[in-house]
This record gives sequence, C-alpha cells and structure tokens, in this order.
Amino acid sequence: MKNFKLNSLFGKKKQPTVGIDLGSHTIKLVEFSGAGPSRKLRKIGRALLPPGAIVDGSIKDGNLVEDALRGLLANVQPKVKRASTSISGYSVIVKRIHVPYITEKEIEDNLLIEAEKYVPFEIEDVYIDFSILPADKENPEGADIFLVAAKREIVDTYAGLLEAVGLTPAVIDVDAFALVNSFESAFGDVSEPAVLVDIGANKTNLNIIRDGMPVFARDMAIGGEQLTEAIQEATGLNRDDAEIAKIAGTEDAVLSGEIRQVVVEMVDLWLEEIKKALAFFRSTAKPEEYPEHVFLSGGCALLADIDKYFFKGLELETTKLNPFLNVSYSKDIDLEYLNTVASQMAIANGLAMRSAE
Repeated sequence: MKNFKLNSLFGKKKQPTVGIDLGSHTIKLVEFSGAGPSRKLRKIGRALLPPGAIVDGSIKDGNLVEDALRGLLANVQPKVKRASTSISGYSVIVKRIHVPYITEKEIEDNLLIEAEKYVPFEIEDVYIDFSILPADKENPEGADIFLVAAKREIVDTYAGLLEAVGLTPAVIDVDAFALVNSFESAFGDVSEPAVLVDIGANKTNLNIIRDGMPVFARDMAIGGEQLTEAIQEATGLNRDDAEIAKIAGTEDAVLSGEIRQVVVEMVDLWLEEIKKALAFFRSTAKPEEYPEHVFLSGGCALLADIDKYFFKGLELETTKLNPFLNVSYSKDIDLEYLNTVASQMAIANGLAMRSAE
C-alpha cells in the first residue's frame, strides 16, 4: 500500500468526498454535491455493525465491516468515489504542544524530533501530521501546534477497507477534528468557547473550541454500549430489545420507569468523567477560554432528554448538535429521517466536507 499521509487537519475543500464514519455500532455516510455556499446534501445513510466488528477504533473483523459497508453503499448509492474516513482511540495521539519554530517548513523539518518527546509508539510505526494554531501573543517565541500521530497499521487498515469496497481513500482524518468541522458548518465562525461532546457506542470525543479552533481534545472510554448492557442487567431484556428501548422507549410503564432510572444513573457516571476533563482544562486555561455551552452529538445524542441531564449536571447550556442547520437538501432526502438521525451524523458530515488532494 502507498505511504498514506494524514490529511492537513483544517484544509480547504478542493474536491468532494463521501464521508464515512466507521463507528463500533454504526457506519454513517454523508455525501454532498457542490461546495461552499452551494453545497447541497445529496445522500445520507447508516448501517448497523455486528458487536465486536470494530473495538476501540480497531477493525477486528474486516469481513463483517466490509459486508456492512458494501450493503450501505448499495443502498445509498453515492456518486462520489473518493472517500474520507476518520480514526480515534488508543491508536491516535492528539496533543497541543509548543515548538521553537515559526514557519511551516521549520516545523515540518523538525517534526520527528519533537514528536518523539510525546508519542508513546515507535516513530517508524506511526504517521505524523500537524496543524499550526493561532499565535499566542503571550508566548511569541515559536509556535503552538496540534500534533497528530496515528498508528500506520490502523490507518492502512482503514484505507484498505475503503479500497476493498471500490472507494478511493482520499482523506484519513481524526474524529475530533471532523467534529469541529461539522460544528463550523452548522454555526459558522463562533468566537465564544464551546464544548463539543460526541457520544458513540464505546467512546466519547470531547473537544473544547474557541474562535473556531480546538484548544483541548480528549477521548474517553464511555458510551452507549455501557448503557445497553446496564439496561439488559436491570430489566432482563435481550440486547436487541434493550438497544431499541434505550432510544425509542416502551409503552410498558413499569419497564419505562426502570429504563429511565438506568439512563439517569449511567448519564451521571458519564458526566463525572466529563467534569474531570473540564476541570483539567480549566486548571491551565485562561478565564476567557472557559466554555459556557455544550453541543451533543453521536448515537447517544438520540436519547430522550439527554440535553436536559447535561444541563443539570454540568450547569452549562446544552444543545443537541444538528450539523445540517445551514445546508440545503436534494429532493430525494427524507427530512423526517434526516431530523431523526442528524446528531448521529456529525462526524460523517465533517468528513464529507474534507478536501481530496
């Protein structure tokens, strides 16, 4: 396989790509026609994955994932064959660091030396990329960058999967930055700091952004699969029924009460982890960087009242993120379906906006 380089994290769009978010529970797909203000949502879809097919961002059963992705492509039939996908979890290191260099060329020439100080993997086993952040007026010597290091094995596996189903892997991104891209597509340039929380099946991406740029990113091993298992244990439901009841609810009043109690208890545990991350950020941040608004996305954003739980637990205004707020749609888009799954499509939406070299 060719030497695959991580895409420049905040590059402008050059050619359209179809965004494919390979989650551990669901594959999500978003495709646009056009670009910029003329961008129009053309295709959207999702497909369930069997449990264990993808774990902690690593593809464990390539055949199962390939079959699910083939089925999704056959159902949705996107026109674009260039694809963007993203990775996260233990195989990716995203860290904001300060380097004693100013120009992009100086940073690139010395990136390996700097990366060895922060990357816990053998340097020859990872792909490395960076993005220069806005200059810090209080520390004008050098530059702040986001350093990204991803295991070659994981990146190559994801790229190989796309190739196996007939797509051209144009961009391998990072979940956290695709989420930021998606937020910006919905709200434009927002100067106020905000927290973006994407809660998937087995992991949660937390990003704090300010002036349209991330200032803090963290992956946490919490997600909807924990909640499904807790509902099973509390109610005796099988996995499939617990998964359905988790999102859609049930007309059984007693069972509904039991599930609601489990949801409250689990979300409280999630909030404790998020509070720790926010407290760590505040310990080194400036007061003007403290966020006052949370935007929720991911499969668990579909949970009833989860925005209310977050508002109560964090004492921060909380909104479910709809990444398609400022997007026009093709006539084939089912708007009822789109509104139902919008929050779950945030990362796929951000990926579909990436540039293809």
